[in-house]
Amino acid sequence: MGEHLLYRIPLGGIVSVRDRLLELQAKGRKVYRLESGDPSFSIPDHVRLAMIKALEAGHTHYTAGAGIQPLREAAARKMVEENRIALRGSNSVFVTNGAMHGLYVVFRALLEPGDEVLLPDPTWTETFDNVSLAGGVPVRVRLDPECGYRYQAERIEAAITARTRALVINSPHNPTGLVLDRAELQAILKVAERRGLWVVSDEAYEHVLYDGREHVSAGSLGYEKVISIFSMSKSYAMSGLRVGYLACNDERIAERLVKLLRCTINGVNSVAQHGAVAALTGPQDATRAMAAEYQKRRDALWSALQGVTLLHPFKPQGAFYLWARIDEGWAGGRRGWDMTDFLLERGIGSAPGEVFGPSGAGHIRFAFSCSTEQVVAGAVALEQALKG
Repeated sequence: MGEHLLYRIPLGGIVSVRDRLLELQAKGRKVYRLESGDPSFSIPDHVRLAMIKALEAGHTHYTAGAGIQPLREAAARKMVEENRIALRGSNSVFVTNGAMHGLYVVFRALLEPGDEVLLPDPTWTETFDNVSLAGGVPVRVRLDPECGYRYQAERIEAAITARTRALVINSPHNPTGLVLDRAELQAILKVAERRGLWVVSDEAYEHVLYDGREHVSAGSLGYEKVISIFSMSKSYAMSGLRVGYLACNDERIAERLVKLLRCTINGVNSVAQHGAVAALTGPQDATRAMAAEYQKRRDALWSALQGVTLLHPFKPQGAFYLWARIDEGWAGGRRGWDMTDFLLERGIGSAPGEVFGPSGAGHIRFAFSCSTEQVVAGAVALEQALKG
């Protein structure tokens, strides 16, 4: 018998950093949680009240596998009106246990063993892993710092083979904070259309944008073979409630998705789904306020790193991560883990670039999703540690 597939899946480098920080904190050390992307905000009040109401009304039983109808309709309306995605109706919407689960069921529905999926390098670790879990072969398309970490259509096309089945778009991008503009997306979709590829569009950070940038959904640009995946975690600080949703118009893939949802979760938490309805249909003030606060945090971290010669940061355009290249002259070495370990000794969290893929070597990622107070103080500590 061969090696089990799960032995190829790492346990997670960021988790190990988090655990070490928590150990330090338990010993009374001051720590700065710049390692992982969990929004610090509480859920909006109207979302909390909707869930309380759902509990009191007894909405604690099995739901339809693809999601409660009010949520499918609310998500469909939002995707049509806000994202400009041409949906065939709420039957094209599927509710998932967070966007990560959305990626899992989509790749399982799309791929046969050995099918290749193109994705940016660096990329969010779980995207790579979920392609592997589906029996697919992740193929990395390098994002060069010299090109501003752009996800370029020419490089994507050069990586296509006879086995390529799909490509992944993630904008705003984790870990670089890059936001693809309309022209870049159109160029990528032309390649996909010319080659007959599926496009999996991960739009978890759609509302976390800076400096007046616009989020453009790949599914709004006229190519039919786009599956769009969204999350309630980042836009509404509902990360622990585990609700995501996706749009797929293809009937064959939709049928597979229904089966996968039944066999993996048999429906998302019923009370959380009612909260998600309130989030999508209620006031959006909290989402806008969170994005504005994230920009303050970004600016504080960016400003602190301007005087640090050991790091060459890329200014985030979206999401809540700051990606930086480690200077060749740093005595600690050019591995992201070296820098992460150095900073951990000083109570500062980070994610080593290597965990996001080979081109992440010599890079490091800082998350600024923890409280503004933590980010501001962490930025000062980071500047002092690296200047010293």
